[in-house]
Amino acid sequence: MTEHSAFLDAIAALDITFITDRRAARRAFPAALTLATPQDREFLDRLVETFTLYPFESAMKRLAAQHASEPDNQHRLVALVPDSDPGLYIRDRADRLAEIQALAARNNTTVEDEYSATHAALPTAELPRTPMRQWRNPPARTYLAPSRDTEKSRRAPEQIKYRALRRGKRRPVETEPEIVTKYVAESLYTDTVDSELTDARAAENRARERGLLAQPASSSWTPRFPGDKPPLDSEEARALWNHAYVNYVAEQHQQALALAGKPSVSDDNALGHAATRTALRGYTDRRIAIPFQGNGLDYDHEAMTPVRGWRCVSCFIERSDTDQHLTHTHTGGLRSDDGLCDLCRADNRPGLPPLPGRFTARDLARAYFRFFADTYPSSARGLLAEVRGRAPQWLIQLIDEFLATALLPGESPSEPDPQPPSAPAQRQPRRRGPVLGAGQRTGRCDACTRVTAVNSDSLCTQCLVWIGLDVPATREHAA
Repeated sequence: MTEHSAFLDAIAALDITFITDRRAARRAFPAALTLATPQDREFLDRLVETFTLYPFESAMKRLAAQHASEPDNQHRLVALVPDSDPGLYIRDRADRLAEIQALAARNNTTVEDEYSATHAALPTAELPRTPMRQWRNPPARTYLAPSRDTEKSRRAPEQIKYRALRRGKRRPVETEPEIVTKYVAESLYTDTVDSELTDARAAENRARERGLLAQPASSSWTPRFPGDKPPLDSEEARALWNHAYVNYVAEQHQQALALAGKPSVSDDNALGHAATRTALRGYTDRRIAIPFQGNGLDYDHEAMTPVRGWRCVSCFIERSDTDQHLTHTHTGGLRSDDGLCDLCRADNRPGLPPLPGRFTARDLARAYFRFFADTYPSSARGLLAEVRGRAPQWLIQLIDEFLATALLPGESPSEPDPQPPSAPAQRQPRRRGPVLGAGQRTGRCDACTRVTAVNSDSLCTQCLVWIGLDVPATREHAA
């Protein structure tokens, strides 16, 4: 398939029109969509599905892998993949859709069947029961004759909710037994196992100290299958259960407040209520303690987002998405990307020359290569290596081809001149450090901060003599 098709050419023209007149581009889009082939429509459906199911960063990685594995769709990926997040991914909707897809795969059904099974028809579920006596002897008509307007109003959500509430008021109210009310008020969510186990363990220890019980024998654990892990210690397992139970009671407290129409409380207050109700006050929070003088989070690193696209060819700062379009109108007319940011463009700094005629993203990339080789010959290889680390597969191939054929400074030509064989390099003698004496080691001196031979007090011999801690013994000459 050729790199240019009628549909992709129409999309490229719409991209240029969208920069100058957005309303005209929206009006012309249905006509451009009629030029799409079945393969183009299938690719568009897959593209929308990818951005709907996955976040933007994950979707771009999947599309990069698709670019490498599907050569026939490379021109479509270059032309149709958006530069910024289209906003199709919603976490709740994506999680619900993934759950329905898993159910369909497990039950060997379709997504539509599983969606219909989880949504009951409201008018059917809302219809009241009709006594058998009224089947043959219907009562006199006391309401309007059935018509489209009356049926439409009767099926309105407000009417259905009103009738359901009215029927609920007519039903007899069941009186809750006193024992249930007392249990819910006093003993619900109360965990007494922890205190009972503590008392039983203390009684056993007292009995062992008096010699009434023997010491427990140590039991060895044997793996049942390869990779089997030993069970958790009883104390650790109990602590994990208590922590999970306290969180569960806190969630139930939040849900009870919501059902009663009361304002919600903070998580700390809910955990405090759960700790008091369950009598497990030592398991309300198992988060990792904050490190000394900080929480261990690098805010500068977390706030940085990965650089996308080409940097400015003058100041090498990251450019905005509007500056990275193939064509733009920053200079008053329609021209190809000049490779500059808005500040360098305002200062009239030199950028990429305009590309004539119809050009593609590959032509623009080759223009970047030529500009780097002509303007920054000594740094062109490093600049392209930085772009290669975050480039898609098609751009990586172009960069490798250019670096393999370009004669940049510091690189030998493709056919080097024959040189006489050089003599084998002589091995340099290994330089030895200072010879350590008795009781010395190699380290950094606390006084002069040099890495040398230091004594047991982390001071070198020269500093010891200079400070006066080591007085050399005077030599005695024999008569």
